[in-house]
Amino acid sequence: MLGLLTPTDPSWIEAVENDLPGLLMDHAHCELKAAQSALSIVARFGGEYPALVEPLTDLAQEEARHFAEVHREMTARGIVLGSPEQDAYVNELRTLVRQAGGSAPPLLDRLLLCALIEARSCERFRLLRDRLQDAALGHFYGELMASEARHYRLFCGLAESCFGVEAARARMRLLAQIEGTLSVGLPLGPTVHG
Repeated sequence: MLGLLTPTDPSWIEAVENDLPGLLMDHAHCELKAAQSALSIVARFGGEYPALVEPLTDLAQEEARHFAEVHREMTARGIVLGSPEQDAYVNELRTLVRQAGGSAPPLLDRLLLCALIEARSCERFRLLRDRLQDAALGHFYGELMASEARHYRLFCGLAESCFGVEAARARMRLLAQIEGTLSVGLPLGPTVHG
């Protein structure tokens, strides 16, 4: 699905069913981090690549709206936001990509990492849509799933327009292998990515 080489272990849904508040809290923080990441890319690279500015500021606004939607869902369920936990998946993915080295420009890796993170979110949201016992929450995730797929395509498209289709796709193949190996090695928990 969307460039992912390994599917999520189906037993992940059991970890989620056992801690829906944990999933929702993690998801809310993921939306905030996604908005911050998009704006960080604009701040660092927008001068050299002005074509990034508008789509990524639009994306940041959309991610902030998603945060608000998740927070409303939490509030309706009596769940308090709490402090963010470290995202082992994202942190380890960044570390592994740096260790893989190569001559890829930092922006190319940032865009492709964002694409892979969105792809993994999309895949997980599909599982939630299809398998959650809480049908209303499953529907909620089904509606968000399309946005994650669109974000994946946005980041891939930006990488291709900034660095060329061939270079972006070649680097994506390597990063997808790294992501696939990582995703099967992490413990399953009630998190969007772990």
